[in-house]
Amino acid sequence: MPVERPAPPVPDASIPKAAPGTAAPGAAAQRPAPAASRFGLTVVAGTLRGQRYKLPLTGCVVGRSRGAILLQDDVFVSALHATFLVKEGALFVRDESSASGVYVTIPGTEPIAARTLFSAGARLFRFSGRIEIPISPPGQPVIYGAPVPLGQAIYTVEEILVGGRAGRAVVGATALLTIGQAHCDLSFPQDEGLASRHCELSPTPTGAMLRDLSGGLGTYVRIPPATERPLRSGDRVRIGQHVFQVDLLS
Repeated sequence: MPVERPAPPVPDASIPKAAPGTAAPGAAAQRPAPAASRFGLTVVAGTLRGQRYKLPLTGCVVGRSRGAILLQDDVFVSALHATFLVKEGALFVRDESSASGVYVTIPGTEPIAARTLFSAGARLFRFSGRIEIPISPPGQPVIYGAPVPLGQAIYTVEEILVGGRAGRAVVGATALLTIGQAHCDLSFPQDEGLASRHCELSPTPTGAMLRDLSGGLGTYVRIPPATERPLRSGDRVRIGQHVFQVDLLS
């Protein structure tokens, strides 16, 4: 799939001008600055925290070595990681098949499918979906295990560690599973980025409903590669260890 090459963003800072009566070096070859859109990005986490960008009318590319916004010191960022696109007056983000993915905050609640990755605080999780219990064929030994609750689905939520390894996990058939700092099904008391009760999942026939309870800290879902997710003012996008907040400029 061909990758669009939007114009570079306009940093939200003044640009030094040449002294009166003199031409800036390479002035003849300079191109006019791209027209800005009504969207901006503010870095709210990461080494570039506080940096602000005005997006051009066509958006911009973010990466470790390629793009208009470079995150060169972030080891979790791919060479070409994501693209912010402005189309028909709306803003979208697209994951350019990056290794670590692009995560976007959910608007309160969001349905998720099996194998979906989501993030809360500094933790990454995967929702497994419904677990099918194998039935032993007639005449074969029955495998030991707890009885399956009648009319209830068994599902798993597991923590994913650096490198893709599985960490802590919860297997259950309850109607609700909670994640947070304390008194949750998955509790992480040392994670200061988590709220006491950060988010919860409730299983559905086709997956689960993920609900954010963080009070503004945000619960993020990974968007599928090569798909464009619409963004609204106030949404946050996690790329590597950096978090961008979408601003609507006046």
